[in-house]
Amino acid sequence: MSKTYAFIQPSRAFPAAKVHVVGEAETRTSHGAPLILTYDGAHCVYHGFLVQSGVQMNPSSRPVEVALKWVAGKERIARLTREANFYEKSLGAVRGVAVPQYYGFFTGIVEQVNVACMVLEWCNGFPIDDVRELNRQRMLTAAQLHRANIFHGQLLDPRHFLPMRDGSLRIVDFSAAKVHQCPGAQPLTIDLTGDPRPAESCGELDVMESRFGVDAERHGRQLRWANGMYPELVRSFYYSY
Repeated sequence: MSKTYAFIQPSRAFPAAKVHVVGEAETRTSHGAPLILTYDGAHCVYHGFLVQSGVQMNPSSRPVEVALKWVAGKERIARLTREANFYEKSLGAVRGVAVPQYYGFFTGIVEQVNVACMVLEWCNGFPIDDVRELNRQRMLTAAQLHRANIFHGQLLDPRHFLPMRDGSLRIVDFSAAKVHQCPGAQPLTIDLTGDPRPAESCGELDVMESRFGVDAERHGRQLRWANGMYPELVRSFYYSY
């Protein structure tokens, strides 16, 4: 970047740091120079490296690779502020496990425009090509999130699962998330002759199971109908669970 931008970090729970932006997560510019978006309503994810201020670096250590979720304009800043607060207050138990590690939230003024960015762990593992393993990792990660009593609200969108280098996944985008007392869930089955399902079950985990569970791969429609789930009849089913 040819300019230096100064940011204010509202939360004092995280140490001050310098972040060097090296490019966009999805490159849209040439010659390696990131395009810093400042128009009202702008949003982008940048790739960068974080170095904590005042921390003596070991010669063998490397700066931390991070993603910068960048927004501009009052409305988008308000939404990102809510998401950052959720990372700080509600996701502590699963940061770096089921969701990206969180390094802080910053606000500032760039070219006379109010901007903000949230700094997260850089998630850039190889995509999981095996569908069964991908679905298994989706279910495992969703279960970890719900054990922490977090209802995401948008887990059927594949863009919200990012691969890690160890083959696991991280869940992102908590703009619609909320804390809930998760009652848990049991694997869905087409055979309903066994023990009845519990009276209370987590709607999000049930929907995830109906799409990504072991039987859903081969018998998705029959599985959903057997358990009283009718997305073919209710078009908003996957968006309003």
